Amino acid sequence: MPEEFDAAAYAAKYPCVKCGMCCRKGVCPYGEWSGVEKSCIYLTSDNLCSIYTIIKKNPESEWSPAFGAGCSSPMCNEMREAKIRGHQGG
Repeated sequence: MPEEFDAAAYAAKYPCVKCGMCCRKGVCPYGEWSGVEKSCIYLTSDNLCSIYTIIKKNPESEWSPAFGAGCSSPMCNEMREAKIRGHQGG
């Protein structure tokens, strides 16, 4: 029998570093795709969600989008790696 997924352990192992990859791969149920920017129109220049407070007011947003659930693409994610290297000073 497979082990139960431990969301807290995953988020601790692969924390979100705000690289913006998830909003550049596709949009959440609240998002809207920009073909020009190749990302969600609500993604800010510092890789935050500009409608976060609006989304969090909706009780259905507990599961999607997965704010605070850790990185959705921790492997082969150059944007994430670059952000981590930048925080480590190299």
